[in-house]
Amino acid sequence: MRKQFLRTLIISGIATGLIACGQATAATSTPTAASPSAMATATAQPTVDLGNLVATAAPTDSSNMTASLVSGTGEVKTLNDAELNFQVTGTVLEIPAREGDMVKSGDLLATLDTTLYDQQVAQATANLASAKATFNGLRASGPDDMLAQAQLNQALAAQETTKPGSTSADARAAALSLDVAKSNLKSTKDRLSLSKTQAQLQLDLANQTLTQATSQLTYDQWNWEWVVNEGTDPVQPTMMGRPNKIGDSTIKRYKMAFEVSVSRRDAAVIGLRNAQIGFDQASQAELVGNNTAQQQLDQTQLAYDRVVNPTGRDLANLEATVASAQAAVNRIVAARAQAEAGVAQAEAALTLATINRGRAEIRAPFNGTIAYITIGIGDPANPAGRPVIQVVDTENLRIDALISDADIGNVSLNQNVTVSVDAVPGQQYEGTVSFVSPIAIGVGNVRSYTIHVDLKDTTNLRAGMSARVNLLGE
Repeated sequence: MRKQFLRTLIISGIATGLIACGQATAATSTPTAASPSAMATATAQPTVDLGNLVATAAPTDSSNMTASLVSGTGEVKTLNDAELNFQVTGTVLEIPAREGDMVKSGDLLATLDTTLYDQQVAQATANLASAKATFNGLRASGPDDMLAQAQLNQALAAQETTKPGSTSADARAAALSLDVAKSNLKSTKDRLSLSKTQAQLQLDLANQTLTQATSQLTYDQWNWEWVVNEGTDPVQPTMMGRPNKIGDSTIKRYKMAFEVSVSRRDAAVIGLRNAQIGFDQASQAELVGNNTAQQQLDQTQLAYDRVVNPTGRDLANLEATVASAQAAVNRIVAARAQAEAGVAQAEAALTLATINRGRAEIRAPFNGTIAYITIGIGDPANPAGRPVIQVVDTENLRIDALISDADIGNVSLNQNVTVSVDAVPGQQYEGTVSFVSPIAIGVGNVRSYTIHVDLKDTTNLRAGMSARVNLLGE
């Protein structure tokens, strides 16, 4: 009915214009003193039959009515669009991807120089192994726990046997305990001496590594300063009597070598510091362990002597020995809990180091196409904090369109839609409404609602193309 009304209005306007034009022509062509011959040859003005021009209303047959049409403008959008960046600092080492490449989820797109991060992972792995070794040594029924418990049992036995009227069996037991204490002193000295020797070897190796890293840094720093100051190749400054100028790629190579040497030197400093700590701990453990074993021997010797002729003072000392042994057992329990916490802390440090190592790489988060790459080899990881790689999903596209608030009531979910795209003339796409915004977007006095249209076919479509959607009213 709306179309018929507009058609009638347009035809009426055309008829009115033709009538007005005919009257104006007749008025201007009438002469003031016309001759008979002129009047005889005058051309007759056309007449307009308004009855034929004005359309009459068509019968209102509901079977012939066309469904009302709701339309709107929109844009081709991609479902996935990621702007990627490195999450750690460093220097770009490799960029396997290129702009326009089709990539799959998980593909490596770019990576930094991971020398320092690899070293951190290796160091965290070593620290975890050390923490686990410490915990295993303190575990229940472990060597240290059994030793402390044995010392307590020995002190209790000595206290029990060191009484007036002890039998010869007590004396034999005290002699056996004395032999055990002597054997324990020797094994403790041997074990702790070996640990200290191994720590010394690690310290020497760390010193050697730092010396080599420092020497390499001195060499690479000299080369880089030569390149910066002279602009020629430091290895071969002249060629055929002329300065051997170098290009940007060679300059970047010398700069990268210098930066890698700095990282390796820093890692070697950390390694030396850790090795020194390990050596100091081994030295302290040797001192404490030997003193403890010697004290145990002394106490066992005293217990043996007291079995023969115990005194009141001897009995008091035995009580103190029992208390000391019990305290040692308690310390083992506390140290075990602390060692367990150390293992958890070392595991967390390794996890963090592994995460940082992974953050030195950029990988595709989904299947798509590389839209742009803004970095090059040798560049810093995050120039000015801007994204360095964009990946777009060119396979999964949809239409985001705006529908007037006057028409949004005729739009519903799963409604069929036809889409025409200016960039693909002559082709019509079909889809369905998958989302209708619950709130309007206001621009001045115009209010519109956003809808999403899922397409059945996206051939020849690209993100950003303008589109027009037509929805047949329900």
